[in-house]
Amino acid sequence: MKDQAKIFETKEYNKFKYLKGNRSIQETWVRKLVDLIKENDLEIPIIVNEKMEIQDGQHRLEAYKIVGLPVKYIVKDKFSLDDVRSLNSNTKRWTLTDYMMSYVKLGNREYQLLEWFVKTYELGIPMSIAMLNNKGFTDSRIFREYKDGEFKIEDLEWGKTQARRIIWTGEYFQYYKKRQFICAMLSVFKNKTFKWEIFKKRLEGKSSKLRNQGSRNDFIVNIERVYNHGTNPKNKIRLELYDYKR
Repeated sequence: MKDQAKIFETKEYNKFKYLKGNRSIQETWVRKLVDLIKENDLEIPIIVNEKMEIQDGQHRLEAYKIVGLPVKYIVKDKFSLDDVRSLNSNTKRWTLTDYMMSYVKLGNREYQLLEWFVKTYELGIPMSIAMLNNKGFTDSRIFREYKDGEFKIEDLEWGKTQARRIIWTGEYFQYYKKRQFICAMLSVFKNKTFKWEIFKKRLEGKSSKLRNQGSRNDFIVNIERVYNHGTNPKNKIRLELYDYKR
């Protein structure tokens, strides 16, 4: 058997290092692993590189520290951070937050600004991406690029403006954080005939007409009705519905 595949065992927990860019430790997951190890320790080895940096199993290591049992480990060299992210067996899948914080730790300015945006406006990562990518929506390709570290902020000021507007609607509409509503509002904001100040006045006077809907396009139709209520016929607008095939 090659040395690379040999399984070692130790209680010298301090010999292990954490890989920069790996996801943060989640204490709730560590506690769950502690219970599992106490109940039936499967002795699954963690994987480290030649520098003793943990590639897979940082949560298991923390759990073994708490239980006080020796941890088994395998040394594998030539591991990249992408390899670490792709390891899913016997561990939790990476969340959108895990990816964001990974690139934040690596000093990626785009993801650092995204983190600030998410914390400031509390609208979630998917909708924050939609506000910052100058598209107003997210799809599988956008998320793939995001996970690959290729997310780019196209217009920070536009995103901040729309986030403040959506938060303002929360004074009159309890579902303002619903994904379909935010996507509808972002589509509407890009319509040159839509005037925010007019919509604000309509919402202040007729907020009850803005109701929960099941889809983005249903929300767009609802927003149009609120906007046009009491408006001079020549100033009424017709909002474009979202084309799901594009």
